[in-house]
Amino acid sequence: MRARRPPPGRSDGQATRARIVAAAERLFAARGIDDVSLQEINRAARQRNRSAVQYHFGTKQGLIHAILDKHTPGIARRRRDALERLDARGRRDLRRLAEILVLPAAEKLDDPDGGVAFLRVNAQLVGHPELSLLDLHARRENPEAEALQRLTARACPHLPEPLWLPRWLLVTGLLFHGLADYARLAGRRPRALALPSREIFVSSLVDSVVALLEAPPSGQTRARLPGGPAERGA
Repeated sequence: MRARRPPPGRSDGQATRARIVAAAERLFAARGIDDVSLQEINRAARQRNRSAVQYHFGTKQGLIHAILDKHTPGIARRRRDALERLDARGRRDLRRLAEILVLPAAEKLDDPDGGVAFLRVNAQLVGHPELSLLDLHARRENPEAEALQRLTARACPHLPEPLWLPRWLLVTGLLFHGLADYARLAGRRPRALALPSREIFVSSLVDSVVALLEAPPSGQTRARLPGGPAERGA
């Protein structure tokens, strides 16, 4: 008895979506999210129907969500597995938490199916005025990322609550800009710049995340916190 094939329309639709997403992440990474039109993506994906992108994804934001849907589940699984091992061992030091944040994302440097493009798109989203990376992720269910943030915050008791989000914003920017810039420079292989090996760069990136989170707030910053002397006009 022959195995039943999936309905042609369904498989064709999935293949079309995959081609559009691949074209979008490639163009966004190369030229910037704001400088690429949906029609250009449609042409790059070789779609005869001029409305194919809108039909499958609606808007540019829908396409960005699709790019995240393509890559973030694998990162989330790696982080979940690492967090489970962390709980089993009972070690929740800041260095290990930083590794759980950085290493699964760094693996995208070796993903031939748009991994580097994904990093570049996320680097753009970090400071995007309308498509904030944190806002986009906040609208999505990602328990692994939420658990990692909670554990990292607990590992930083020296940071007053009003300073936690600003530090996490800086960590997010460092993570994606660092990986995207490394990929760009490694691809060009500039002679005047001696790049470290991948292993050294990623380990140094973890060091930088730890240093950023461990840095105590200065007296000047504490003075400007709610209830501090600067706020009271002292």
